[in-house]
Amino acid sequence: MNPWIRIMRPFNCFLITMCAIVGIMVDQGIKTFKHWPSLILIAIGGWALSAAAMVLNDFFDVDIDRINDPSRPIPSGQITPKQAMIFGIVLIVIGNLAGISIDVYEWLVFKNQFGVSIVTAIICTVMLTTYTPYMKKYSVLGNLAVSVGVWMGFLYGDLVFDFSINPLPEAMALAAFMLNFGREVMKGIIDIEGDRENGVTTIATAFGDKLTAIIASILYFIAIASCLTIPILLANASVVYLGSISVPVILATISIVWVLSDQRIPTVRKIKTIILYTMFISLVAFTLEAFLGDLVGPLIGN
Repeated sequence: MNPWIRIMRPFNCFLITMCAIVGIMVDQGIKTFKHWPSLILIAIGGWALSAAAMVLNDFFDVDIDRINDPSRPIPSGQITPKQAMIFGIVLIVIGNLAGISIDVYEWLVFKNQFGVSIVTAIICTVMLTTYTPYMKKYSVLGNLAVSVGVWMGFLYGDLVFDFSINPLPEAMALAAFMLNFGREVMKGIIDIEGDRENGVTTIATAFGDKLTAIIASILYFIAIASCLTIPILLANASVVYLGSISVPVILATISIVWVLSDQRIPTVRKIKTIILYTMFISLVAFTLEAFLGDLVGPLIGN
């Protein structure tokens, strides 16, 4: 893979961007497509800011990656640190310009609330520029920051076109937050050696791989419980949702059993990938509910 593409981690960027778009679909349904110019800008801006976070993380983590993953573009010499920094700044500029453009378009055409996209872009910029040099050094704070970024995608999608809270996308956001939080905690097992060498304190360096696996599994379990109960009991989700969410629930359950029984780094890398695909299939389930749920009606009550 081209190093400039690899450093952006395209699948991760796609997932984070889709959190916002799926949040819009769940909130707006078929009305989503009236805002197609904004959707294009959201895709561009979401991708750019997500990619900037990945690039700057690799820029600040170069010493750790020389130990944990020397094949990455910067430690392998395919991209210089200066080039990565410039690339990250360009992506931040693109993301913020997209945010400004969305707000201007929505205000001019639909008279929607001005400022949601701009404020979101600014918050994301602050988070992605402070994550690795500051927040990541404090274990849970760094894990929370990444997971809050996932939750913010759904919150943004819920607010951007009508500035009102819809319980269904927020219920889905909670499940996505917990699933990603567990993944971030579990990833610390992979990075134990490099983190200890560079003085970075994580749950894995502080408590070891076994307890880290238990904590990650608890977070996965909360994600499973929340995605099975809250959307159905409190947000009127339909049988479409229950059927489609069963696949990621099974994958998350497999991940719990696997990581509790085996904390070797190759295994954790595989589980990390499984959780990414679990998040992707969850987004598919949320999208199906957005467009088919009303046709079927709520699973419980009216």
